[in-house]
Amino acid sequence: MHYLDFPQLQPLRPFILDPKISEIMINGLSRFFVERAGKMIELEPVYKVQAKLDAAVEALVGLSGRAVNMRTPFVDFRLPDGSRVNVVVRPIALEGPVITIRRASRELASIDDIVARGTLTEQMAEFLKACVKARINIVFSGGTGSGKTTLLGLLGVVIPDHERIVVIEDTAELVFRQSNVVRMECRPPTVEGTAAITLSDLLKNSLRMRPTRIVLGEVRGDEAFDLLSAMSSGHEGGFAVLHASSPEQAVARLALMVLGRGLSYPLWAIQQQIAAAVDLIVQHVQLADGSRRVSHIAAVQGAGDGQVILEDLYRFEQLGADPDGRISGRFVTTGVVPEWFPRMRRTCGPSVDALLQPMSTRPPAYNPSTRPPPPMSTRPPAPGSESRLSERPERYSDRPERHSERPERHERPERRR
Repeated sequence: MHYLDFPQLQPLRPFILDPKISEIMINGLSRFFVERAGKMIELEPVYKVQAKLDAAVEALVGLSGRAVNMRTPFVDFRLPDGSRVNVVVRPIALEGPVITIRRASRELASIDDIVARGTLTEQMAEFLKACVKARINIVFSGGTGSGKTTLLGLLGVVIPDHERIVVIEDTAELVFRQSNVVRMECRPPTVEGTAAITLSDLLKNSLRMRPTRIVLGEVRGDEAFDLLSAMSSGHEGGFAVLHASSPEQAVARLALMVLGRGLSYPLWAIQQQIAAAVDLIVQHVQLADGSRRVSHIAAVQGAGDGQVILEDLYRFEQLGADPDGRISGRFVTTGVVPEWFPRMRRTCGPSVDALLQPMSTRPPAYNPSTRPPPPMSTRPPAPGSESRLSERPERYSDRPERHSERPERHERPERRR
């Protein structure tokens, strides 16, 4: 029996099955919202009787085998179809039960689908695929709902089938199609507040499981130090998700989480550890019109002068918006070559060189062998321009022709003793 066949969940059925809806939010009996095509829309409440809303909460939570009550008034779990659910009840939720359902996307089958949506360019997608093949450590950063986990899952297809992947999540969401995949999920504490298993516990245990790659669904606490230690000690090709508004903020959050663990390390040592562990930061953003973009792909170029050095390889430049509110912009390739690029070149071949070449917008330089010289201007000189031309500094073209003979070296005056 499908969980949507439960009578308590019938009012939610059309919204969960709608492929254009990505989020469903029930704020008690008074408010009901959905996110369609990236925009928040308020609709008529589907539950108008408290008893029916309570029954829907019990039906949803019962699918996970967990309980929500006054002692544990909130719970986070997944549905059989992969959708994530968060439920908050009284006394935490003052207006009554709050249900948030993030639907598992079934429309995105490959990274080409988000390229078609304009999330990133084909050149950026090919570069990220090459990074996965070269076992580059990648951090996916961005706000809630910006597409971090989606892009991570789509890039996971590139991982070879013979590698052993250990996936660690607070609430299981990622799905990898490789054969040798181990998925682990945190366990919340019991009613007595004991027996909890955290991300840090699972990450430490994963190092004894012979992982080829470690995928951490979200970094938000003590596990940051364990992740950096694993990435910088030979476990290459790892993925991690982090909530931050920019690549610089992602680095700052990592440092702050390590410091929050209470370790007596100086900041410069933590920054050195971050620079040694993280190779690439992929920044995601959700724009005002609801569209999602990869705003930055930044390489970590080491640490020094009290900071971790970041350089953009690609970035999205917002140009404006049309009368309908749709935001326009362009992706720019900076031409910066990361320090770890030779490693990727050895793995993927010299063809990856073209992925970092910037798109030039300048007109081609004048070449007398290919086209005639531009016409001379017949406009009369402006008053006073002759004096300005005569007073201008000497340019390279005004210098006399250099001789092949080396000029005589002038004798230096004797120094005073």
